Amino acid sequence: MPPDKPIEVGDFVYCRSPYHRNQLGLPKEAALVLEIKRSNYRLLYGTNKFCWLPLATLVRVEGTVNSDTLGGRLHGVLRRLKPLDCELVGEGDLHRATLRIDRIDVPLLEELREFLGDSFVSLEIVPEGMAFMLAEIRFRT
Repeated sequence: MPPDKPIEVGDFVYCRSPYHRNQLGLPKEAALVLEIKRSNYRLLYGTNKFCWLPLATLVRVEGTVNSDTLGGRLHGVLRRLKPLDCELVGEGDLHRATLRIDRIDVPLLEELREFLGDSFVSLEIVPEGMAFMLAEIRFRT
């Protein structure tokens, strides 16, 4: 991946700022980007810690992704659907991700179901305005 490629929704990043990590109580691990607003990024750490960080504090993390974890499964979903943003709600091992997307087709749906396998619960798609759709995916970890 070229170094000048911007960080996108679905990328894993690390907060390189000790000040921000200490102030927000962030673990020294990678986080998944769920939303981007100007130069601030909403991140998911683990299963339930969310925070906003500025771009200047982040560095992209490369490597293999364990798709058996919540972050790994969500990463796979985000990579396939290429959403503008993602809202995540979880209760136990059942999670609901609401993604704002601009396209979806049957082969993509099949790829998504194949990726999630037995953890796939449901998918609903509803229009949102003239240009986007909301895809609500329920899956288990």
